[in-house]
Amino acid sequence: MVSVRATADEPSAPASQSNVDRNAQKIPTKISGTYENGELIELRVRDRIAYLIKPTGKVDPQRRWIWDFPFWLAINDGFGNVAHRYYVERVLTAGFHVAGVDVGPSGSPAAAAVCQEFFQRVVAEYRLHPRARLLAHSHGGLIAYGWAFRNPTCVERIAGMCPATDFRTYPALSNVVSVPAKGLGYDLPLAEFEKRADEFNPIENLAALAKAGVKILHLHGDRDLLVPTRANSTELARRYHDLGGEATIVLLKGLGSERAGSRGHDGPELYDSASLVEFLLVEQPATTGAHRAQ
Repeated sequence: MVSVRATADEPSAPASQSNVDRNAQKIPTKISGTYENGELIELRVRDRIAYLIKPTGKVDPQRRWIWDFPFWLAINDGFGNVAHRYYVERVLTAGFHVAGVDVGPSGSPAAAAVCQEFFQRVVAEYRLHPRARLLAHSHGGLIAYGWAFRNPTCVERIAGMCPATDFRTYPALSNVVSVPAKGLGYDLPLAEFEKRADEFNPIENLAALAKAGVKILHLHGDRDLLVPTRANSTELARRYHDLGGEATIVLLKGLGSERAGSRGHDGPELYDSASLVEFLLVEQPATTGAHRAQ
């Protein structure tokens, strides 16, 4: 079932250099963080930093868990802040584990392979549920969906926060090829990558997720100038519905309007959504009715 509150779209706008620099500084080089209801365990996979946050109170009988993309949003960022603290603390209180692994900004097959190794390890060693619940924020959408469409039976649901799902619109093909760290990219020249883009682009590879019954909820600003709303959320929901899947899009009207430089892509209502928490924790399949716009 698709539920879309409105349709809006704007062309992608370039980020200022100051924003680019600050965002780069946010990415941590070590694992750290403290939680009211959780214990942080540092892990490594193929020499990439990773972690698991164990609930210190009750533990969900099914040992369900949330996988955060990009990895650093559930731990201390470069400025010592936990961006997703609201969500992390609430799922820990509910007895869920939280996990993440650093694969850079890439949703490539190589990055997905690292993610799959991480998934297999935490499921085997920590007896976590065999179907993860994903929380994908901004470019984390490309990473999360890039792993998910290749491993659909390992996913139960995907919650997106202004997620990128069409890399043609964000970050654009040239950046998709040039930005990933060594060993985590596509290893293709741009001309060849352009020819094969549909093979790798998450929005072109939704059928397996729909067949596996993966539920989707996106929160997206109605005028996102960075990760265009129509291309990355509204269109995904339309295609997913056509494939028989269940997707809900909640458009946040005026997201970021009070913050200079947000470009409609960031705002406080993204970080404390009750409907997103409900979706992450729900016991039964998500309802087909529309979520209330926030």
